[in-house]
Amino acid sequence: MEDLRIPSLPFSWRPQNKMLICSIATGAKHIALLRVMAPTVAFYALQHKMDSLVLPLESRLAPSRPPAWDKIVLIYNALRMYETVMWIDADAIICDPGKDIREALDPDRTIHLVAHKRSRGRLIPNTGVWVCRRADSTLELLEKVWEHAAYIHHRWWEQAALMDLIGYDPQTYTFQGPTPYSGLVQFLDHEWNSRNKDSAPHPIIYHYCNKHKPVEDMEEHYSRFLNRIAGIEPPVAKPLEAGSDPSCSLTLS
Repeated sequence: MEDLRIPSLPFSWRPQNKMLICSIATGAKHIALLRVMAPTVAFYALQHKMDSLVLPLESRLAPSRPPAWDKIVLIYNALRMYETVMWIDADAIICDPGKDIREALDPDRTIHLVAHKRSRGRLIPNTGVWVCRRADSTLELLEKVWEHAAYIHHRWWEQAALMDLIGYDPQTYTFQGPTPYSGLVQFLDHEWNSRNKDSAPHPIIYHYCNKHKPVEDMEEHYSRFLNRIAGIEPPVAKPLEAGSDPSCSLTLS
């Protein structure tokens, strides 16, 4: 029988900042993408005084579920240590590190993500870039997402569960009405999660959230990222604190 409790992380570390930006990946395809986007995450974190955690995993955090569910495990556990946790999918890359996402967050909301536009006014809240602020209501919502067993094997996995819990039908992409969790959510401008079918003129983060995930195209984004930051000197990262797992790709700014 499926355990409906979010697992504890098998590792820990000592935070240096109040916010963490993180990503993990398993499988050769997603790890290849992660290795391209990881330096952009590390630079962004250093630039804006955040910690960063980017991990290629050999073993899963929630092996009984599809890999997308691992993000719930990481976000939930990280919120025990950080005031704010920002998740980025391994198939997304930071293009412009200039803007601090905290300046875009509504202080009265605890869940922040982009809702991609579809025809006839329909919206798809997308968890590929997902900012969560620590609050009892946030932890409760994450627990409810995890417990929403009907969506474990849905094609959008945890995203479908979240959509349902905040009032959106994952099949029709329509808003069905407010729920106890709808008021927690702020939809960000799509520059924070730009994709091919709903692209921003100047994306801060570009997301390859379709089945075709061209590493070569992401590498082009990375080359443009390097050109953009040429001459910028980020703060020096601190080494891992004693007691941390040295296998973690963790940057403490």
